[in-house]
Amino acid sequence: MDVVHTLFEKRAFETPDSTALVSGAVLLTYRELDARANGLARLLLHRGVGPETPVPLRLDRSPELLVALLAVCKAGGTAVLLDPGWPEDRLAPVLDGCPVVIDGPLDAAPSDEGPGIPAHPDQLAYAVHTSGSTGRPKLVGVTHRAIAHRVATHTEAYRITPADRSSWLAPPASSVSVVELWPYLCSGASVHVADPATSGSPSELRDWMVASGITRAYVNMPLAEPLYALPWPAETSLRLMTVGSDAVRVWPAPDLPFEVAVEYGSAEANGVTSCLVPLEDRCTSVTADEAARRTRPPIGRAWPEVGAGVLTSELRPVAAGEVGELFVSGPELARGYLGEAAHTAERFLPDPAGGGGRVYRTGDLVRERPDGRLEHHGRVDAQVKIRGHRVEPAEVEAVLLGHPGVRECVVVGVPGPGGDLRLCAYLVHAVTPEAGTPSRTADGARFEIGELRAFASARLPEPMVPTAWTALERLPLNAAGKVDRRALPAPSWGASPRGRERSADPVTAGVLELWERALGARGALGDHFIRSGGDSLSATRLVEEIGNRYGVRIRLREFLRAPTPETLIQTIRAEGSTR
Repeated sequence: MDVVHTLFEKRAFETPDSTALVSGAVLLTYRELDARANGLARLLLHRGVGPETPVPLRLDRSPELLVALLAVCKAGGTAVLLDPGWPEDRLAPVLDGCPVVIDGPLDAAPSDEGPGIPAHPDQLAYAVHTSGSTGRPKLVGVTHRAIAHRVATHTEAYRITPADRSSWLAPPASSVSVVELWPYLCSGASVHVADPATSGSPSELRDWMVASGITRAYVNMPLAEPLYALPWPAETSLRLMTVGSDAVRVWPAPDLPFEVAVEYGSAEANGVTSCLVPLEDRCTSVTADEAARRTRPPIGRAWPEVGAGVLTSELRPVAAGEVGELFVSGPELARGYLGEAAHTAERFLPDPAGGGGRVYRTGDLVRERPDGRLEHHGRVDAQVKIRGHRVEPAEVEAVLLGHPGVRECVVVGVPGPGGDLRLCAYLVHAVTPEAGTPSRTADGARFEIGELRAFASARLPEPMVPTAWTALERLPLNAAGKVDRRALPAPSWGASPRGRERSADPVTAGVLELWERALGARGALGDHFIRSGGDSLSATRLVEEIGNRYGVRIRLREFLRAPTPETLIQTIRAEGSTR
């Protein structure tokens, strides 16, 4: 079995001058990308990287990250995917003790000669973090065999050719990059990088895809829904948008100039999609009939050679049409959680069908339809997905309990005003719901809601920081003495204690109207968007609506520096005065 970097090397030999990567003004041919990766691989070997040596990659999505991924494979190491924006507390345990950390410019001379280090298919290729139910993250180790199988199935199922142009939108620490990069780079196609500002704005991303001639794109659900709801020009090159999700709510309109398909999976086990071989059997926004459009889109069927069993908690098949837990087997299973033998044994089980294989216990509840496709029906545990990121509430709870003013807490996922899932924290001896109002705890500590949020933000990635905070005298308990999550009060979503301000000024009134629509709660001029229950995605939608209504261009990063209605109004007036 050819591993991913040898497949790429074959393409670099066959079509050296073809475009491999485009990122802004930077264009790398297959020859140039291969030479840069060769040079860095030799440097890594010189610095002590050997078989399965962990090499943390603390880089944004960029040409440098792709060169580093390829170089680590060529050197035989294991690329550990990190997000440079993560808090230092989360990064430090991974960086400690590694002989090499790639976190800046790559200072290695290109080379036409590869290092020639053989890689076994069962050797680790990369590792990625996932939220942990024990209160700390786990590191999933993925083999070359798993990636090679994914490349083969995607290339055939999606009919990838050298003429394709794929987008690269995934966060740098996401295993989704495997889907966005290697099937295309191993097929002679080109990959195009969207900058962070573009990839976070549905309308700007659409315009970029059209201008870049993107033919195939992989997009996570929180961004996909507003993206395919936009009007698209008929002449767009895009043919297939694959949505990575377990819960696509509705199919988009069938008259879009491209198809929308669903793909389900995780770093631990991939292999279920609605777009399969043969292509004629696909289930997408175009092929779904009227009856199918009235139900939630299925997550699909298993890839070739991948097993997908719907079982009871006793690992027995459920009756036809009944809901059970999804167990996945086959060549795309990860090796397990690195350094976590007990947790690996809990989730990666001996195949109940025998034969010596393994199955991965996904924790997802599914039902098999008469046509063989799988529908998603929630989770067997408390895990939630926040804007495409898997989150174990227990990990968030463990961090919050580390604050001296928090005696008890529970974190749950609750649908927000727009239907998207948001994290809500319920705390005992914490802050009151009113932003800025101090609360005295049992040990005399005082703090404000902003302080508690800052405490969490310094220790957790942004999607894991709760957007709603509710103080309780006590947590509700059931008859067994456990927290009764169903008895928790509804979150307030940060409604301003002052109520919505009224104004005869049309700009002020209009901004407060859009603010309320974005948050599902009333707002005042000095309210802070994030502290009022917003997040980066809803902030993106807000600044887009502001721009569309008032004809101004507001960058998301600029808004997040001072995210209040007052600053939006000032920007609108300043922009208007220069026209």
